[in-house]
Amino acid sequence: MSSVVNFTNINPVSKKENLKIKKDIYNIIKKKTFILGDEVRVFEKSFAKMSKNKYAVGCANGTDALLLSLMSLNLENDDEIIVPGLTYISTGLSVILNNNKLILVDVDRETALIDIKKIKEKITKKTKAIIPVNLYGQKVNLNKLRREIGKKIHIIEDSAQSHFAFHENSNKTSKNNNALASCYSFYPAKNMGAYGDAGLITTNNRSIYNKLLSLRNLGSVKKHKHNILGMNSRLDTIQAVVLKNKLKSILKFNQNRRRIGTYYDKKLAGISEIQLTKTNRGSTRHLYVIKTKKRDKLKKYLSNQGIFCQLHYPYSLNKLPAFKKKIKETVLKNSELWAKQCLSLPMHPKLTEIEVDKIAKKIKIFFKYK
Repeated sequence: MSSVVNFTNINPVSKKENLKIKKDIYNIIKKKTFILGDEVRVFEKSFAKMSKNKYAVGCANGTDALLLSLMSLNLENDDEIIVPGLTYISTGLSVILNNNKLILVDVDRETALIDIKKIKEKITKKTKAIIPVNLYGQKVNLNKLRREIGKKIHIIEDSAQSHFAFHENSNKTSKNNNALASCYSFYPAKNMGAYGDAGLITTNNRSIYNKLLSLRNLGSVKKHKHNILGMNSRLDTIQAVVLKNKLKSILKFNQNRRRIGTYYDKKLAGISEIQLTKTNRGSTRHLYVIKTKKRDKLKKYLSNQGIFCQLHYPYSLNKLPAFKKKIKETVLKNSELWAKQCLSLPMHPKLTEIEVDKIAKKIKIFFKYK
């Protein structure tokens, strides 16, 4: 068999960059400033500046970033939070863990992003927030969303897959005043991954920022002074120095992903048995996802050819057993269809056009003879 094509490249930094990260980690070990060291604040400020936000608060992981953001709103148990039907469990789970009511809205058939046109029919007097998910790295149009929902409902952006994505009408990350907070995950396989779990929240609201500083640290910013109920969800200093170093290469890697994604689009165009995900140029291309009725057979075939794919996601939230008693029974036609037909092809910044050629060729062969 020829060389394999891996689904992702977990840590695509250069040898020089890796040596610098190891040196910085060793310095933390020597200083023993493992929890909320100065390096955490340095990373937070650097990330906030690059993302054109006033503030950033590091936390333990992306799920906690969502949960902490909801906690900052002082919601009641019967308050409702709207979430798209197709996303990772964390988006919906954060709502349930905060004891709020999870309301699901279907996604768009072409992009898999939350269908903004369908949101209004789900809004009630109890709707307090919407969590749009920048699925596969593509940003939801928050300007359009804000016009649709009005000024009173909070927007908490799930940006776990969209580090430094931008809108289609811009060539760089733009300041976002429509979202109260944006939540990031630095899970190792993300575009910008830590060496373990890590997360972060950005905001332009000073009051929310100050509250998040307490919420992530057991309700305290000064030792032994706990003024509110919080969580133990601090960003480790070691992870902060890893991420601070990775900030230097993230924009270049995102651009590489966009180039590869565009090349995929070109090579796969015209295959009638698959549907490409409609994607704008500002997407980080965290994932390259196609839809096909023969998803499972194609995945197995590609695996046998040394091409390894994954599913994002093989469920819609309305079908998750864990949520069965927490949500009203509902049909989400598009979300359920994506869950049945989606296939994530190999995608990472080191993927070559030769490898994409191989993948496209094998897919064409599969459909020719299957």
